[in-house]
Amino acid sequence: MERLCPKHGTPLESRGKLWHCEACNALYKVRGECGDCGSELEKVAACGASNWWCNRCNELKSKSKIKTEMVAA
Repeated sequence: MERLCPKHGTPLESRGKLWHCEACNALYKVRGECGDCGSELEKVAACGASNWWCNRCNELKSKSKIKTEMVAA
């Protein structure tokens, strides 16, 4: 999945857990929001797979039920 800069719409380069924009020389991170309760999600990675965990709902969330956005790191 290609990530785009929220300011310029240009493609971002992966820098581990962060993303870099050449146009504005800024770093961004992916923020996930629970589609059920609206709280910020925690990204959990294990054995090469990643999932999203909601502390308020106390459960893993399907990628189809979350909203993601790029925010300044």
